[in-house]
Amino acid sequence: MEKVLGQALKKEREMRGLSLADIATETRIGTRYLEALEEEDFSVFPGSFYIRYYIKNYLRACGADETVFFNTHFSYVQTILDAKGEPPPDHYLKKLEYVKFKRRRTILIILLLLLAALIVYWILSRQRSVQAAAEHFEFPAFSSSLFAYEKDYCPDWSPVEMHVTFTDSCWLQFWRGSEMIAEKIYGQGDSLNGHGYQLTLVLGNPMAARLTVNGREWPSLRESPSGTRLILSPEKL
Repeated sequence: MEKVLGQALKKEREMRGLSLADIATETRIGTRYLEALEEEDFSVFPGSFYIRYYIKNYLRACGADETVFFNTHFSYVQTILDAKGEPPPDHYLKKLEYVKFKRRRTILIILLLLLAALIVYWILSRQRSVQAAAEHFEFPAFSSSLFAYEKDYCPDWSPVEMHVTFTDSCWLQFWRGSEMIAEKIYGQGDSLNGHGYQLTLVLGNPMAARLTVNGREWPSLRESPSGTRLILSPEKL
């Protein structure tokens, strides 16, 4: 029996100088199935849905007009499809759903990566802004008012007890008398304790610092929008 469909497909392919490997690469259909189409060995296909699906993809890979092709060979193709007569197999439909799910998952991963990159960028920008504030912060000239030694201060009062917690990044210098105790950028959740008769804080981002002095919160510090200096001594409290 003459293989009308197989010869017509092969002619479409050879007219364009394409090999079965070229079609397989374009359609991602195995050459076994492409050869079966040209040989009209439809026993390898589980149902008529596969036959029509593979023929359409074959023709598209060749650049042929599938509508004209099916109209030309309508009766012959319909006879082949009627002989199979099965509906689309369930596992193929599941495969289509998997492809859609995989595509959605890929888009979701890309969005999550973009979100993570934005978060990292925001954190780094915050750190750079705090560092910039520290670099451009004009250091206050208060050394003349500092005591070289705490024994020089008349201890008529109890020493100041200070506790600072941070809700965000904040550059800070901490002085006790004329001795600098700390200079660093504190992060969210960090804390600092100190005591003495003359404590000096220099903050680049005071709104990020929550200060407690002698057990009482110092709320005005968090209202300062820019770098500030704060001197804590018993007679000023």
